[in-house]
Amino acid sequence: MHETADVLKDLIATCRDSEEGFGKAAKGVHSETLRHRFTGISRQRADFADELSDQSRNLGAEPPITGHQSGIQQRGWRELETSIRPKDDPTFLAECEAGEENTLRHYEQALNRDLPAPVRTTVERHRLAIQEALLEMRNLEALRKAS
Repeated sequence: MHETADVLKDLIATCRDSEEGFGKAAKGVHSETLRHRFTGISRQRADFADELSDQSRNLGAEPPITGHQSGIQQRGWRELETSIRPKDDPTFLAECEAGEENTLRHYEQALNRDLPAPVRTTVERHRLAIQEALLEMRNLEALRKAS
């Protein structure tokens, strides 16, 4: 169970990073549509972190309350924070896409581990939602480039 607790700890921190990154993007983006979508993703990642935290507590582990302090995930969101204004919406979209790709990588790494069935089910469900958000951002970027 120690390995599962470590996986959950990483995913919780990853979700907190994503929550914070999308929250900051929502504050800086100019499009009301993107602001609404980024706010929704930020809330979803907070919900994911809370759900994973509950599972961590069920295993007797204490979940983290913040994101990563350094490393690959933090790097995905760092560029967004360093120059939040003035930016155009395509830049926000590209940086959120890069951050979300890092989030997806953490989930895929977790699914390569031996996880108890309830944890695996949750992680798979989260991964699908992350993939959908990433695909949505890529489609928005493709539409923007086509116009």
